[in-house]
Amino acid sequence: MLRAVKNDRVIAGSNDDNSNSANNPQGGERWDRTRTIRADVISWLCQNAATYGRPASDGIDVYGAKVEGVLDLCHTDIPIPLWFERCYFNNEVWLKNAKIPSLTFRGCWTKRILADGLQVVNNVGLRDGFHSTGEVLFRDANIGAGFIAVGATFEYAPSKKSSGNSVNSLACDRIKVSGNMHLQGSSFEGEVGLAGAIIGGNLECDGSAFNNPCCNQDGSRYAIRADRITVNGSVYLRNRFSSRGSVRLINAKVGTLDCTLATIEGDGKNGLNAENAIITGQAVFDNFAIHNGGVEFRGLAADDVSFRGATLTTVDLRYARIHRALRIKQIMKSDRPLWDLRNAAVDAVDDDEMSWPLSGRLFIDGFKYKRLGSVSLDGPGESSEAPLDFKLRRTWIELDTSRPSRPHPYRQLANAYLRMGDTLQAREALYSLEELLHLRMIQEASSSWRRWLHVIWQWLLKSAIGYGYKLWLSGLWLVSLLIVGGALSHWGCLANVIFPTDKDAYSFFVQHGYPPSGYPRFNEVMFSIENTFPAISFSMSDHWAAIGWLRYWFMGQKIAGWFLSIFFVAGITGLTKSEK
Repeated sequence: MLRAVKNDRVIAGSNDDNSNSANNPQGGERWDRTRTIRADVISWLCQNAATYGRPASDGIDVYGAKVEGVLDLCHTDIPIPLWFERCYFNNEVWLKNAKIPSLTFRGCWTKRILADGLQVVNNVGLRDGFHSTGEVLFRDANIGAGFIAVGATFEYAPSKKSSGNSVNSLACDRIKVSGNMHLQGSSFEGEVGLAGAIIGGNLECDGSAFNNPCCNQDGSRYAIRADRITVNGSVYLRNRFSSRGSVRLINAKVGTLDCTLATIEGDGKNGLNAENAIITGQAVFDNFAIHNGGVEFRGLAADDVSFRGATLTTVDLRYARIHRALRIKQIMKSDRPLWDLRNAAVDAVDDDEMSWPLSGRLFIDGFKYKRLGSVSLDGPGESSEAPLDFKLRRTWIELDTSRPSRPHPYRQLANAYLRMGDTLQAREALYSLEELLHLRMIQEASSSWRRWLHVIWQWLLKSAIGYGYKLWLSGLWLVSLLIVGGALSHWGCLANVIFPTDKDAYSFFVQHGYPPSGYPRFNEVMFSIENTFPAISFSMSDHWAAIGWLRYWFMGQKIAGWFLSIFFVAGITGLTKSEK
């Protein structure tokens, strides 16, 4: 090898031919001594390669070799890049707190790799058929460019120096990667740790399969544990990404979270947990499926959240803050998920009726939104508007059966209608709110007589002015009184049961059947108006009066007119509203 290192690459296999099955490192344990390189020789060479004419810029490139023994480069300042391709390592690789320009294991089969605290100037590559049977640990490492683990397989296997009780297939807790972290198209058997990681670009896991077969003592099972991760770019868990075990992004800070066409099978409680995470861009869960666990987004802050065509179990968005829209459309009906939106705040709710959950599986007390409908272009086959009709929205509110007499959902819906300029729908919402509040007062009455007083008062307000939101009802009643009173006045005049109030005029009227000349003539319309609108006077009631039962009718008409007028004024000023 010392002679070969002067060349471009150390070739221990069959002419660096990847198609030759003899160069498949899966069978590397059976490779003979002619293809074996002692690990201590590589370790020594990494520090003395320049002595043998190896330029630091070229590094060491080994193809198809069996590396025997522990490759121990801990705390070593390695001046040259290391490139291993289709090599087989029969023991562990130790790179703890080492420094190196770049590190590549392409298509290699390895045991445990301990690279905690490793500092790499450029890229780390574990790709193109890389396969590990043991923990791969890059905790507290610092990568100057990208971390590339594409088309690789990571399998956890215990060792004498396994990291405590963890079952990590890949542990990159607190790693710092200046560029992108690529984990696409790979398989991970064991927990992947990214807690506290800082990634300058994207975290890309498209098409990868994550599986943690082991449960913790509390029954939890994490496939990806990335609490407090910071990703300046986007997190991509898309395009057939799958996870058997929950995905944790608690207190994460990322640009965009895209889980389109992803599938997560949780641990029975959690599936995707991003509580108190901050997502400065969009969170996309289109055609996303989660089973055996829920979506935990309590305290989430995001610009936009979209669930289109998703299959869900429970979604917890309590105290979430969404600056634009919460989209809930084309949700798969098979599960009818539970939505907990209590005390969340969004700019817009963009949903469709078919995506609403079943009764008792929606919680919206304290949920705040400014409007209903889309704030951007909808996807193919989607309607441009969310259901806006109040009757439909009342059905939506009534899906929350936890506190059926709470006023907030109706008040919030009314405010949204007002912001959208739909005053008619807003009044309908406020009318229903008043009806709800009066019903609650009746139910909470401390005695039966108080209950009956509330019932009577509620009936009067509802019938007369619609709690102040249907003032036209009082006008309808007044016009009805006016018409009936006018008809009765006309009949009373013909039947001679309406007489002058003056004594002499009365006597003359009784003798002749008509009033004396100069006495004000009776007018049925004016007489009815005076008895309907007490504030209006034509002096007709001062000169004419009814007798018998008709007298009591006009007394009642006048009292009803007073009450309706008072209710009308009180309705305009808002004095009849329960909040007053």
